[in-house]
Formats: sequence, structure tokens, C-alpha cells
Amino acid sequence: MRQSIWSNDRDGFSLIEILVSVSLLSLVLMGLSGATALGLSQMANARQDLQYSADVQQVTDSLIAKGYQNVTSGSATIRGRSMAWTITTVNAKSQKIALVAQRRGLADASIMYADTITVFLADPKVQ
Repeated sequence: MRQSIWSNDRDGFSLIEILVSVSLLSLVLMGLSGATALGLSQMANARQDLQYSADVQQVTDSLIAKGYQNVTSGSATIRGRSMAWTITTVNAKSQKIALVAQRRGLADASIMYADTITVFLADPKVQ
């Protein structure tokens, strides 16, 4: 028996099924794009934090490399970031370096924060 092309047995998808699937697909893609934007933002923040840590470490290492009683108070600017340090004599055999580093806020870049890093230098001939 032959079937007519006008029979009720249809293959394929209805318009409603296609609209539902396209809607679901667009929701999934919007979620993925939001997650991607958040990930890129977090990567930029992590890069700023890493640069800040590297700048502070560079200045700290250079002060430590000068050695006990060879460091004087001063300041420097690295990649636009200002840093200043003061030297205090704790006792006859040690010195305290207070390094103040400026950094921008992550949530609001117009806010500047000052972090203080403290390092102690000692006379290598301490008995």
C-alpha cells in the first residue's frame, strides 16, 4: 500500500521543538560567555597581583643584597609603582627595613593601598 505525501505520519521536528532547543542552546551559550568574561577578569587581577609581588620582591632582594649597615633609607618607582623604605636600628647587631609599597585596588582602581613589608638585617658576625 502506498502512502500519500499528505499523510499524518511526519518525520522531523516541529516548530515548537526547534524553538525550545534553540532557546536552551542560547541560554547555555550566554552562561559560557559570562563565565569566560569572569575568567578573563580574574586572570587580569592575578597578573596585577603577580607583578606587584615581583616588584616588591625585586626591591626587597636588592636591599638585602646590600647587606647589614650598607642600606640607607630611600625610595624607588618600579613600573609606575612607588615604594619607599626606612631603616631603623633595632640594636647593635640588627636593622629593621620597613618597605611601604603602593598598589591599586582590584575592585576600584582609583583607590590606592599601602602595604608595609618588614625585613630584618643582622650582623653576619653575631655570636
